[in-house]
Amino acid sequence: MLRTFLPLALGLCLSAVALAQARPPIPSVLLDHMNDLDQRCVAAGGRAGEGRFVVAQDFTGDGRLDYLLSEGDYNCVGRPGLFRQGGVGRVDIFVVDARNAARRVYSDQLIGYRVLAGKPAKVQIARQGTACGAGSNARTQCAAQLGWNGHGFGEAVAVSDPRTQPDAAPAAKAATPVTSAAAVATGSTPAPLAVPPEARPRFLAECRQTYVSRSADAARWADDQCVADWGKVTESAAATDALLAALPASAGEAVLLASLRQRLASVRWAAKPRSRELSASGRLGKLEVSVTGSPAAKTLAVNWMEVGTEPPYDLVGAMRVRGVALTEIACEEFGAGEWQRVFSGSAPGRAPFRLELAQRIAPFANSNSYYAATIDLTGRAPAPSASRSLCSNPSNLL
Repeated sequence: MLRTFLPLALGLCLSAVALAQARPPIPSVLLDHMNDLDQRCVAAGGRAGEGRFVVAQDFTGDGRLDYLLSEGDYNCVGRPGLFRQGGVGRVDIFVVDARNAARRVYSDQLIGYRVLAGKPAKVQIARQGTACGAGSNARTQCAAQLGWNGHGFGEAVAVSDPRTQPDAAPAAKAATPVTSAAAVATGSTPAPLAVPPEARPRFLAECRQTYVSRSADAARWADDQCVADWGKVTESAAATDALLAALPASAGEAVLLASLRQRLASVRWAAKPRSRELSASGRLGKLEVSVTGSPAAKTLAVNWMEVGTEPPYDLVGAMRVRGVALTEIACEEFGAGEWQRVFSGSAPGRAPFRLELAQRIAPFANSNSYYAATIDLTGRAPAPSASRSLCSNPSNLL
């Protein structure tokens, strides 16, 4: 099944040998993935063939070559179909930065994909079964075109026939279209919330005012501290975008687990949840991602932990610069640098939500620091109480 959806892509694919000769040096993370496929093939009793399974194209529009790797097209001689069980194969997209370092921003099990020429090149994908969302059965097939949002690839539009897309300029002859009665899972993905150009100077000015209002002595160091605080906001971009992308568009709308996984294309989802309490888990950069609830997701959480390092995140600040209104309804302190906070949130184009945050700054060099955020996906926000506890610790409270 995977092969029937690939003619356009195969015209652009390059073998590992050709890539090394004709393209910039292959980023190490991509080479590691390719070498891992070689090792898995040999371990299964096969040998690496000359098949083409890597596409080198600019998928983000920044002028640099990115890479799509299709495990289903890897040629393991003697073990055909090793990476294409049941007609399904894993496809990964790696985005390359100015230093020629790559990061994996998309990964999914697909029955096929198509690369369309353009600036940037477009990627269309095809799935089958329950991955197509509500009302799907084992024979259901659905297709969509991926869209780059600055951090990862999400499903921008549903596709019933790639030849009908107005911006699609095929690189070769038309391939067999994939059609479906369920092209989009229940619940549409909300549009990403952009950070306006004036966000940084406004943040720095308000940050300085906040520190100085607490103590006149802060005027000597507030500017440097605020720059560091802004760094936490920018470091929180991927996690913030993921949490906001997961929210239902309106109260009462269920976000199916399959739809959630599709929305959060930048998450490297694990084959199995890491605990019984979870319905899905994975990783987003340095963050662990966990989901509860099935078939409709109930909560989405991101967690970070390291020894002796200050947490590098500020999701509250990152949400607010994106136009999200957050009202703190509860806060509890456990000592210097350790607290739990609860917010009632409202974001454009999304249902109200509850956000819980927890942070601990390691009191000693060999102690753990952690940062955790959990967002409720039921579309109901908690009502502010008449009386609530207040936190006086200034750590990450701007």
